[in-house]
Amino acid sequence: MSDEPQKSYQSDTTPQSQGTQPAAAKKVSGMAIAGLVLGIIGVIFSFIPIINNAAFVLGILGLIFGIVGIRASRADGPKSGRGLSIAAVVLCVLAMVITLVMQQAASNAIDEATSSVSASLSSETSDTSASDTSNTSDSSNTSDSSDASSASDSTLDTEGDLGDYHLKIVSATSAGADYNGKDTVMVTYEWTNNSDEATSFATAFMPYVYQNGVSLDVAIYTQSPAGYDPQSELSQVQPGSSSTVTVAYTLDDSSPVQVEVEGLALYHGPKVTHTFQLS
Repeated sequence: MSDEPQKSYQSDTTPQSQGTQPAAAKKVSGMAIAGLVLGIIGVIFSFIPIINNAAFVLGILGLIFGIVGIRASRADGPKSGRGLSIAAVVLCVLAMVITLVMQQAASNAIDEATSSVSASLSSETSDTSASDTSNTSDSSNTSDSSDASSASDSTLDTEGDLGDYHLKIVSATSAGADYNGKDTVMVTYEWTNNSDEATSFATAFMPYVYQNGVSLDVAIYTQSPAGYDPQSELSQVQPGSSSTVTVAYTLDDSSPVQVEVEGLALYHGPKVTHTFQLS
């Protein structure tokens, strides 16, 4: 009598204990975690100029990882972490957008800085010209012959001596488009250092290029045209040696350009100038 109830109790409880066993938990998707980390790093780097190029690449990689993580963490998928995957996608897209915005802002800042420097140089040229005109006017009251001589020596066509240096304006030719798609002109100079110490073209001269009476901005290329060396004006030249220098400028249209070169600092002698027709 006592054995039968015991057997019945055991047969009833065995299925219940088996039915309450918990299902195995899914592991978090490694792709989701990797995408989230890349997204965070990308957002941080996207605010830093130059480095934000890497942020854009990290954003692309993180976006791919995040999409893979979303697919793997579906309800019937082998992994969990769908929320992490979605956050990774959002952060990576945000990193790429911020990078593009920051690069555009940096490009605009460079354009404004270049325009400001050109305007400053043009203003200094105007002040120097006005000062020279005033001095010439004063000297004309004492000697007409001296005024005529000064006027004839104030401008040298194509080449001449500017203080301790000899300069020749060789050519001004079209040189393709700059980084912003605008046409450019490349001006070539040849000069000789007749001083007693080594110096560079940028230290010895003040070159200006005008079109329609307005000074042109220095061109910036993504890929330099043939024959253009942006570092040539900074190269040091020993006494008695000569060098060729190329400087590029952004054009406003296809009208002729006038090249003028003066000496730096306290130099008040003649200037070398020439007008070129663009080919």
